[in-house]
Amino acid sequence: MILSRRTIIIIHDLFMVALAWQLAWLARFNFVLPFPGWQVSLYTLPLVVAIQGAIFPGFRLYRGMWRFASIPDLWNIVRAAVLGALCITLIL
Repeated sequence: MILSRRTIIIIHDLFMVALAWQLAWLARFNFVLPFPGWQVSLYTLPLVVAIQGAIFPGFRLYRGMWRFASIPDLWNIVRAAVLGALCITLIL
């Protein structure tokens, strides 16, 4: 089974969301492993990835080629990230 380029990009973005979530928890506890609440970070991870995964396509982040990215594309990324962070904050 061969994945399309768009599918690979979406998987990469969702992996980066998960990595950023875990690094944020680590930074919160000064990169001490295991940090207090590490189980909570793992329990909330699927919800965070699902929320961001639902928001990114809503801002049409996967509609074009990044070789032609522009300021409006950057604005869409910032808006999607901010809305995702607000939704995650409200839900959690």
